[in-house]
Amino acid sequence: MRRRTAWRRILQGGVGTSGWMAAFLLGMAAAMFLKLMSAGGGVSETGASHTKSDGIPEVMAAEASEAGSSELAGRPRMPESGSGNLKHEDGVQTDGAVGQAGDSADGEGGAAGKDEAPDEPLVRVYLAEEGRVETVPLETYVLGVVAGEMPADFELEALKAQAIAARTYIIRKLFTAAQDTGDVKREYDVTDGEADQVYVPLKKIREMRLEREEELARIGRAVAETQGLVLTYEGEPIQAAYFSTSGGYTENAEDYWSVEVPYLRSVPSPWDAQLSPRFEQKVEMELDEFYDRLDIRKRDRKGGIEVLSRTAGRSVKEIRIGKKVLTGREVREALDLPSANFSWRIEDGRITLVCYGYGHGVGMSQWGAQALARAGNDAEQILAYYYRGTRLVRSASLAASFESFKT
Repeated sequence: MRRRTAWRRILQGGVGTSGWMAAFLLGMAAAMFLKLMSAGGGVSETGASHTKSDGIPEVMAAEASEAGSSELAGRPRMPESGSGNLKHEDGVQTDGAVGQAGDSADGEGGAAGKDEAPDEPLVRVYLAEEGRVETVPLETYVLGVVAGEMPADFELEALKAQAIAARTYIIRKLFTAAQDTGDVKREYDVTDGEADQVYVPLKKIREMRLEREEELARIGRAVAETQGLVLTYEGEPIQAAYFSTSGGYTENAEDYWSVEVPYLRSVPSPWDAQLSPRFEQKVEMELDEFYDRLDIRKRDRKGGIEVLSRTAGRSVKEIRIGKKVLTGREVREALDLPSANFSWRIEDGRITLVCYGYGHGVGMSQWGAQALARAGNDAEQILAYYYRGTRLVRSASLAASFESFKT
């Protein structure tokens, strides 16, 4: 497979949220939260968690539920910022022709169809179930990720926000790989599971085209109308973390990965409680199993359970269980909980943990994006809300930072 030529043209700016707009959005979100609470849509503390160690890991995606959504009790709305189309510094708007999803499913072009850039990079995806690598154009990969990560019946603007986040994730991955001077030859760029982003391979996309044509067309439209758009911070593609369902607030990056990231900050996301079927879930087990899975010996089990601190997103930060102190993330991963935002009750030798939210809680809430889209917010507004201070640019503008994408 030959290397694709580098992207050369640089755009001088991007679309983002100014300081005053970000402050306004925060105030507005808090007001909406209070409105929902007063309307009976009370939200408990947040959920968070799902990934790896200290530094920011490569694991960013989380599962969006396939269940349908209910009506919003309170309809969140963000301030108007121009038209509903995404705008860029060069004056281009993404309201052009919509590509056919079937074209990309055949591997004959990106999801954007005829307007695909001739130097579009290739993405090598390891298909774990089949034990092989599938190589597809960038926009085709994005189509497969949106199909795997978000229900097709979500609002178009939510699907567009997901497409931009997914594209940003892989662009960052390719960007990092291109700068890697190591001697180890990589056989693939990403996996098709939650270790990277859930990806629907070409064979299943073809089946989807035959059996669920309208759904695939919606996804294809979301990808086509955002073709080439990525989120950046200080000129580099961001770590576009996203997850299924907030428990009321998103998380600061450092509260989950121990590394502070300026654009991954905790913001209110109360609307998930109104829509997501995963907002509240219960996990029940024998007390002995609870202690065993947390590796707490019998002699150290006395003393009860106490939350010592919580994160900015309201998840458990530190908790004392008997004589052992653990992080909320450690408890979540050991017990396979939906989130690190939980309460509990003990009765008849069993413990029931009530969890709020689903996923690590960092970045964009997919069900929160759906709520904002249903309230009339466009993809740009949704992304600006969850990724603070970022800019929306053409991916071609990043080419000057490295010579070529390796394929």
